[in-house]
Amino acid sequence: MKAAFINSVAGYGSTGRIVYQLSGMTGVQGRIYYGRKQNLTDADVFRISGFGANVRHALKTFAADAHGFANAEETRKMITDLETFRPDLVHLHNLHGYYLNVQVLFDWLRRTGIPVVWTFHDCWPFTGHCAHFDGIGCDKWKTGCEHCSALRQYPPTFNPFGVKKNYARKKEVFGSLPESQMTIVTPSFWLEGLVRESFLSKYPAETIHTGINLSRFKPVETGFRKKESLEKQFVILAVAGSWTKEKGLDDLVRLSQNLKSGQNLVIVGVSEAQKRLFTGVNTVCVSHTDSVEELAGIYSAADVMLNLTYQDTFPTVNLEAQACGLPVVTYNTGGSPESLSPLTGAIAEKGDLERIMEIVGQMQKGELTFDRRRCIQQAHKFTEENMLAAYRALYSRKTGIAL
Repeated sequence: MKAAFINSVAGYGSTGRIVYQLSGMTGVQGRIYYGRKQNLTDADVFRISGFGANVRHALKTFAADAHGFANAEETRKMITDLETFRPDLVHLHNLHGYYLNVQVLFDWLRRTGIPVVWTFHDCWPFTGHCAHFDGIGCDKWKTGCEHCSALRQYPPTFNPFGVKKNYARKKEVFGSLPESQMTIVTPSFWLEGLVRESFLSKYPAETIHTGINLSRFKPVETGFRKKESLEKQFVILAVAGSWTKEKGLDDLVRLSQNLKSGQNLVIVGVSEAQKRLFTGVNTVCVSHTDSVEELAGIYSAADVMLNLTYQDTFPTVNLEAQACGLPVVTYNTGGSPESLSPLTGAIAEKGDLERIMEIVGQMQKGELTFDRRRCIQQAHKFTEENMLAAYRALYSRKTGIAL
């Protein structure tokens, strides 16, 4: 079966890795169409937009909030290549990212009738502007976006007049395909529920949880505690690819200033500038790492992981931590709690840092315990193999081609 994959990146970040894995499944001849950054795979790829076109798209976004409605010429060139490739199925991923014209793409998809799977990694497809609204508690997307308070969020713009128009354009363009042609996939039940409340509710939707590689994320012997002089400390871990207020950076700074005796905070992924925010002697700052082995070692060395995110779809750091035997405490945000069980972690209401500190204190004293073996067992429910098997079954249903 021939499958075309369209995403902002190839091999880079979580979506890029997922697309690469899907394109290489047995029985699938995949070709990845991507728009930004360096291709980090050995897959068959086609770059849609060069750096100059990305910059022009970004300028149009900032000036006119026209994100997703620029780069028409580049998108037509992609379609010419698609017509040569002749896919049996088109799998869409992140269509935002300064590289694609969604109007041109969906006009072509509608004309051809090719089966479409669209995996939503965030909320951008059904809002007038933002990719996430959970952090600001907005629900305008249910009826019609306008007077947006998230203009400075990705994709940033200074133009307040495009939001209402964008909402209408997306509703028309993304809703133009027949219901039988497109299936929407979400990585969490939380996001699936939002889709069913959106203007895309007419399309079939299902959840396929993102999976991780359990041969790489597993408990390992590590010298991290000794290296950082943490042998007799209760180690509280926080991990992110990059830290922002929405990821919980401000709350971690507050937490670092209120650590109890014997507690140490280890935060992974901070920039040099962000390290200066953590002035306490009981805080260890680690720069971003691309080494899975190093990260697995840090997970294995900690006592609890905190995920204080204010907006997230289905954070895989929760899975990675549990796979290494580490319980997780998180805010009740988006799909973050979905990977936990009462035996592998705890949940606090968003922003309730006092409750988070209370839970950590109970764990430190032994009043609240989680079995590391249970954490590992929980992570085994969310494997790459399970994710790929679910997509294989979906591809076969959509195309009628057995895989």
